[in-house]
Amino acid sequence: MAYTHDLAVHEKLELHELLTFKTVCAAKASMMQNQVQDAQLKGLLNQDISNARIQIQELQGLLQGTMQ
Repeated sequence: MAYTHDLAVHEKLELHELLTFKTVCAAKASMMQNQVQDAQLKGLLNQDISNARIQIQELQGLLQGTMQ
């Protein structure tokens, strides 16, 4: 995306903060998934982890675009 090069410093920092938050949430959900016995809750955690991975990749892509 061409507009990512035009992000201000504070916007880049916000993206980095969001990336850190998503990474921590994904790690926590992954650890919780191993402890949960309820199948429905395991499914929700698995879905959350999958969504977080996609979002993390998107955020990394945005940040990489701003660093170039």
